Amino acid sequence: MDGELKPTLCELFGVTQQELATTWSFLGFSNEDVANMKLIERVIAEDIDQILEDFYTHLQQYDELRRFISDSETVKRLKGTLREHLLSQGQDEFSQLTYAESCLRIGYTHERIGLKQKWYLGAYVKLTELIAYRLAARFSSDAAPLGSLLMTLTRRFKFEEILAVETYYQATIQRLESSLSQLEETRHQLQELSRLDSFTRTYNRQYTMEALEMELVRSRRFKHPFALLFVDFDFFKELNDRHGHAFGDFVIQRAVGLIRHIVRPTDIFGRYGGEEFLIGLVECEQAEAVRTAERIRLKISQHAFTRDQISESLTVSIGVALMTPHLDTIERLMGSADLALYQAKHAGRNQVRLWDENAR
Repeated sequence: MDGELKPTLCELFGVTQQELATTWSFLGFSNEDVANMKLIERVIAEDIDQILEDFYTHLQQYDELRRFISDSETVKRLKGTLREHLLSQGQDEFSQLTYAESCLRIGYTHERIGLKQKWYLGAYVKLTELIAYRLAARFSSDAAPLGSLLMTLTRRFKFEEILAVETYYQATIQRLESSLSQLEETRHQLQELSRLDSFTRTYNRQYTMEALEMELVRSRRFKHPFALLFVDFDFFKELNDRHGHAFGDFVIQRAVGLIRHIVRPTDIFGRYGGEEFLIGLVECEQAEAVRTAERIRLKISQHAFTRDQISESLTVSIGVALMTPHLDTIERLMGSADLALYQAKHAGRNQVRLWDENAR
């Protein structure tokens, strides 16, 4: 939402003050290192321009790095960022979240533009070398302070390298999770498309039969009622012949929309072929199945199908069959619903007929 604060990289990556303190302790940082960093900053400040020049001259020797730092404006901007970073080495807050956030942000930016981790981490080696060389020149006559300063410098850059590795790792994980999410969404969409009739957006014949079979097995197992409606549009060929297939297609799609508003989301609604449709009514007793069929019949018969100054009426005939101990397979249930549909057609169409085993 507008106005909401975006989470920091520390928050996104789970970097906490406690975690920083633990890492600091693990690397052996002490108050002596804090004092050393102030001294190291002064040495860096005295020769900062040359350090930056030597550093970027070294990087520009390699083709893969040159594509990231190929123009003078980019180099100038990068030098400014690194200058600010190096001259903050002596600040007391270098072990705080604000400093960690800065390191993560730099690493995250390099990862996003495609700089390989080996180059990012390798640059620390060169930077350490350039600063260590100047420390050695300053304190060449006193080995003890020099050794302590070099250890502090090593610890400090190792700490930044740890954050860099975490940045690349977390960014890679986020990208992979995003890719997996997109793949799962694509798989779901493809799965849905494979189930649907492209014209009516109801289930296609193959998936309808599979879904009806599975529901029939479930209903038998748990002794739940299950009803099947076989729906066929009356005199549809004549309508096509009068007004053409485009209008006929419009009528089918509109009629499907009307039926969709009557059947429940849990029901199975699929196209069997042409203008024939199957509807599996889940956990539906006989009386409710007949009422649903009548609602469908009435809804369609009362609707005016109007398009491009053409207006037509349409009726449907519906056969209804209920799962029984004898109608316990989808083939038998469909056969009975089809026979009931035939009876409705034979009796004059625009009717609902219920299959009665005892009336055979």
